Amino acid sequence: MSYDGRGLKFGAVAELYDRYRPTPPLEASELFGDLTGREVLEVGAGTGLWTRFLLGLGASMTIVEPDHEMREVLERRSPSVRSLAGRAEELPVADASFDVVLVSSAWHWFEQPEATEEMARVLRDQGKLYVLWNGFSRDVPWVQELTKLRENPGDRNTRPRGWAADLSDGGLFVDVVNVEIDWTWVRSSDELLAVFGTYSGALVKTEAQRHTMDLELRRLIEQAAQAGMVEVPMTLRGTLATRSARSH
Repeated sequence: MSYDGRGLKFGAVAELYDRYRPTPPLEASELFGDLTGREVLEVGAGTGLWTRFLLGLGASMTIVEPDHEMREVLERRSPSVRSLAGRAEELPVADASFDVVLVSSAWHWFEQPEATEEMARVLRDQGKLYVLWNGFSRDVPWVQELTKLRENPGDRNTRPRGWAADLSDGGLFVDVVNVEIDWTWVRSSDELLAVFGTYSGALVKTEAQRHTMDLELRRLIEQAAQAGMVEVPMTLRGTLATRSARSH
């Protein structure tokens, strides 16, 4: 992982991450279909929010996660899952051993092109790659104000803000398409405030900066709340691709 290891800071808030981060919307099942009998690898699985979702679709799950604290939460909640320590750039699994590879909200932490080449290596021919982000909708003004607060001004390690994987169609992958699914996440004011303490931009702030962020977040959230609940516009977006056939 790059960005001075910021992707590994999430372990410090692993339990909060699992409790407060958004789970996949039910509509996401339309992207995957029935996964019964399919071997699925999730890379950068975190605490298993997507792992549990894919298990519900029938998948046989293997996960790779570098942060041991995040991985411990996943293993406790999903003991049937094959759990491995490792990096996206050097996956500890065999060639052509998976039907599906999923990366959710982690692609921006990976070194390229190494990670893309590893995804292609472990996928079977015609296997599917899903690179997804599940987050706040970016075209709603009050949500834009919220998301700006979690960033650190002047932080040179701020991650890229794309919401798609840069996969060339016709190389290792074919049928590359970008997808978007809009959905609504209903949270209490306190729950929504707690979410922001799990983002990398908040984790690297000083205590004083986090206090200022929390005060402004509370003000914006209370303006949007109705009877203590907030309907948050969300978007699941990303890139789907098919592993091209190997030359034999």
